[in-house]
Amino acid sequence: MKLRTSNSDICNEQSENENTTDFKGSDLTELGLSNSYLGGWFRCLQLSKQYTQNCRTGLFPTDGAYQTYCLFGSVEDRKLNDWWEEQGRVSFSSGFASLKVQMLVRHKQTSGFQISLDVPDDLDVNIASEEFCLLIKQIQTLNSTDGLLSSAPMAWSFYKSKITCAHMQQLLDVLEAYEKLIKVSNRGNLWQIGEQLRVNPKAMSNTSDSHNERIEKHIAMGKRVSAMLSNARSLVQNACDGIYPRFKVSK
Repeated sequence: MKLRTSNSDICNEQSENENTTDFKGSDLTELGLSNSYLGGWFRCLQLSKQYTQNCRTGLFPTDGAYQTYCLFGSVEDRKLNDWWEEQGRVSFSSGFASLKVQMLVRHKQTSGFQISLDVPDDLDVNIASEEFCLLIKQIQTLNSTDGLLSSAPMAWSFYKSKITCAHMQQLLDVLEAYEKLIKVSNRGNLWQIGEQLRVNPKAMSNTSDSHNERIEKHIAMGKRVSAMLSNARSLVQNACDGIYPRFKVSK
């Protein structure tokens, strides 16, 4: 089954040589979840001290924070797969239990979309109709709003953003490493985190470097990690407030 819809910003920008972009639907293995935008959102909430406090106290400073809690519940000390089976499956897959989005293609020339779906042969027509309507509504919501997954969370399995999952995971790796470092050291050196995670290969020091070269590389690496920490904290804060994925913090 294929569908073509109009204007949207949910897919990444294409290169000049590409006519279409596509995205195959995420599977529900632990690897598939952790590498998805939903897995990134879950990880942001686990790293958010504010979200943990919200869940413990039952007090939510914004409607977005409360809506996020309604979707995820408490994620403190929970493994992603366990959370999915106990909470996530109900919140994020009940609407698309039968229809599976295999590919979402944006046609650059026509500003339209083509959607490829897996449809079971024995699927009830009424169920298919309900799920299809929900699917279109999720895409239309993304089209008409800011294009954030938090605006249409049921679209997580085929969602795409200019902020890639890989980039978000790297930012969260840096934040997690920093949090661990400051627990054991009064003064953590940011360049050490950068070298550990190799966030800037050009600023990696080696044994042949002179003293001054090593200092310059440490400074460059420290600046890179500092910028990444700033983005990671904003990403986590926004995720807690139900604004995901976004770096810029709303004032």
